[in-house]
Amino acid sequence: MFATPHAVLSVSIFIIATFSLNSGPTMAQPFVEILSSGEAWERLPKTITDDHGPLPVWARAIATELPRTAAAMLELDNAQRVSSPLDPQLRAKMRWIIARENHCEYSQACAIFDFLEAGGSVQASEALSQSPDHWPEPDREPLEFARLMTVAAPTIDDGLFERLKQRFGERQVAAMVLLAAYGNFQDRVILGLNLSADVQEPWAPMSVKFVSGALQLAPVMPSELGTDTYQESGRAVAPFDADWAALTYEELQKRLEQQRDRTARLPIPTWDEVSPGLPAEMAAKPTRILWSLINYGYAPELAVPWTIATRTHWAESPAERILEESAFWVQTRAIECNYCMGHCEMLLEQAGLDPSAVAQRTRLLAESDWSTFPVAEQRVYAYARKLSVTPWELNREDYQSLVDEFGPKKAMGIFWWLCRGLYMTRISDGFQIPLERENVFSNHATPDEE
Repeated sequence: MFATPHAVLSVSIFIIATFSLNSGPTMAQPFVEILSSGEAWERLPKTITDDHGPLPVWARAIATELPRTAAAMLELDNAQRVSSPLDPQLRAKMRWIIARENHCEYSQACAIFDFLEAGGSVQASEALSQSPDHWPEPDREPLEFARLMTVAAPTIDDGLFERLKQRFGERQVAAMVLLAAYGNFQDRVILGLNLSADVQEPWAPMSVKFVSGALQLAPVMPSELGTDTYQESGRAVAPFDADWAALTYEELQKRLEQQRDRTARLPIPTWDEVSPGLPAEMAAKPTRILWSLINYGYAPELAVPWTIATRTHWAESPAERILEESAFWVQTRAIECNYCMGHCEMLLEQAGLDPSAVAQRTRLLAESDWSTFPVAEQRVYAYARKLSVTPWELNREDYQSLVDEFGPKKAMGIFWWLCRGLYMTRISDGFQIPLERENVFSNHATPDEE
């Protein structure tokens, strides 16, 4: 239950003072146009609810080019903050740790708001910023899990996951994985666009619902495959990364094979078990994708809004699939997510490349010199790598490089797709899903079903 307007104002003042998010000259300058709430509501789809108040800055930013996607994000944010099976105070603490590791002050402030609204004390919230030795003992393993899911998800020990499962149960530990995935997605939206808040920011989640048909529930597959293009004597525009080639293409392939032999940390449900809990449009066609089955099986209240958001984005901003999957491959390499890397290879085949062409493209991406790729592609790959590893270091020039190559709307679409990639990988690594041996996208499933 969220507080009265007077209490919300008091909490907001505390948050603003704590994080110095003010409306003065020191406020960060966003990299895109920020609509007013009134302007954003005019662009958003029609609603079936009456909540047309102030909108969060991230929704007003995305709505400049992708209003349907912004609408889906509002419903997704509400689901994570209101419908999660996690204890609200623990959820807020974990979200704060994720935001801290991402250097995202906005999300730290929002997490503090949720913590105080859930009955937490100011003193307890201040303890979060201290060393783990000062955390309440019951919080230490959940918060360490949130930290590792953010900074080194592939390294999480099976034993830690098992202890959390034994203590909290399967549904709640699954919700922890989806929370970390969402936090890493949302933080990158905020950091990648350089967004900040002032005293007018509405911290509470919005319970807005949009009319039927406003959001995309049914699978959608963009028809534009793109081209497998190279240049013999191109120039490298992506910054050189001496460590990038430390993992060779051959080593990466070995890791994919090891992932095929993994055992998932939770039993993976069957389609017959998960489909009754899905909206009709989403249950119309079975999926063999383990990523989807484990999400829908354990946390459908969080997984369904995510799928709707990604499908809405694909419907609103279709892009070249070879470019999308190549950029996602770069992200999987950057944070060493083997499961998603294997899916990138499958999806490149679905985009029209034969296995030898997939191997050629990914081998070139594994090299430290990307000069064989067209300049526009190199800029996307460089952005993908930086967004994945050090999103707090992104600057206006980084985002502008996408706008210069693709224009404002397509740049926003590519940016959102890349933020989405950091959700997908956290799910894969959190659950340690075994990589399927057959191409599970061959029945035309969409990449939002990782």
